[in-house]
Formats: sequence, C-alpha cells, structure tokens
Amino acid sequence: MKRWWLAAVAVWLAASGCAKEETEQKQSLQGTDWMRAQTSGTAKGAVLDQGPAERAVASLRRRDDVREVVAVNSGERLLVAYQIPHLKRWKRKEIEKEIAERLRAMFPGYDVVSSSDLKIFWKTKDLKTKMEKKRWDERDLQREIGRIEKLSKEQT
Repeated sequence: MKRWWLAAVAVWLAASGCAKEETEQKQSLQGTDWMRAQTSGTAKGAVLDQGPAERAVASLRRRDDVREVVAVNSGERLLVAYQIPHLKRWKRKEIEKEIAERLRAMFPGYDVVSSSDLKIFWKTKDLKTKMEKKRWDERDLQREIGRIEKLSKEQT
C-alpha cells in the first residue's frame, strides 16, 4: 500500500510540475533550429501606422540566415531586431552589415536601427506586445524606441 501511494504521489508531482513550467527566455539558441517560431513581427493593435515595420519583417523573413524578426516604427524611426541561427553565427558581422545596408536602402527616409543582440530582440518584442495590448501615442513610442536604441549602442 505504501509503494502504491508513493508511486501515485511521484506521478502526481511529476505531472503537476511539468504542466505549470514557466517559459523562460534562453540565451542559448542551440536545439531550436528544428522549430522556427513565427511571430507577427509588428504591432498591429496600435493606432500608429506599422506599414514600414511590416515590410521590413516580410523582407527579412525570406532570408535563410535570419531565424525570427520583430520590428516597430514610429515617425521616422524604424527599429528592427532579429535572431541569427546558431550555426550561422560565424558570419554574424557580415549578416548584420548586409541587413543594415538592405534596410537603409529599402527605407531611405527612416532612421533605421537593426540589431541581432538578444536583449534588444527581447525588448523590441516586449514593446510590440505592449503595443498590441494598449494604444500608444507617438511621443511614448518614440521615447521607448530611443531607450532601446540607446541599449543597442552600449558595449558590454
């Protein structure tokens, strides 16, 4: 009887522990190449026009050396964050340079900030999620994009 109860409690603990596991943002991208996560890439719930951000996301999604893309724009600023697959990180500088040149050519009237830094990606994704939940005015969005842009220029 004790063994049965012990086995039942162990199974219950394992099942309840796994079911409530929180998703965690992992810095390592190993093992995720088999699953390509799809995000909308832009803030669709906002009043502000996100057309340039949507075009940037669509353009970068077609690339094989970009795993996931998020973009937000406000006024004349365009913030694009993306992830590079783990095995393509050897050519990271070349990929970043190509993407920056391509985005500047696509959006000549915009101040384009592009980054493959994971922290910038997370912050941009959080901003996009916040924009979907509530309406932002231009000034607040400009301030938040400026804060993320400042983070992207910091060196570790």
